[in-house]
Order: sequence, then structure tokens, then C-alpha cells
Amino acid sequence: MSDPSLMRPVKPPKKNIFTGLSPWQVALTMLPLALLLVGGAIGGAIGGVGMVVNAKVAKAPMGTPAKAALMAGVVLTAAVVYLTVAVLLVTVLNS
Repeated sequence: MSDPSLMRPVKPPKKNIFTGLSPWQVALTMLPLALLLVGGAIGGAIGGVGMVVNAKVAKAPMGTPAKAALMAGVVLTAAVVYLTVAVLLVTVLNS
């Protein structure tokens, strides 16, 4: 007979992108999600991408000042992308 424990499907471990990050890194990683409050679904999508990029930067092997500057740059880039998309949508929908 076969062992019933071998028949159970193995669940993959849950991934937590914040594992191993310091509090300031978590704060900067989540900051792009503030676009969700301002921009709804579009802001949330752009903020979500910014959050994932910031999480990858936070785990990259580089110095703290470089990480902080790069993560702040991602936040600003996400905001500029959101504003650009918003202006383009308003222009297209009002023409």
C-alpha cells in the first residue's frame, strides 16, 4: 500500500516581499501605494509596480545611501508616470 502522507499535495511556501527589510525600507517600499488613494485603479496599478521594484532594490546588494536614493527615485518616477497617464487620459476623453 502507498503511504497516505505521500498523497497530499505540497503547498508552496508563501512569499513575503518584506522579509528581511528594515523599517525604513518597508516604508519606502510601500510609499508608491499612496497612488492608490489618489488615483484609484490606475494609481494602484502603477503604485503596485513601484512597490515591487522598490522591494527588489531594497534586497539588492548595495550601500544604504544608494538604496535610499534609488528607492526615492522609484517613488518619484511612479508619481510622474501616474500624472502622465492621468493627463493623457483627460486629454483623450475630453477631445
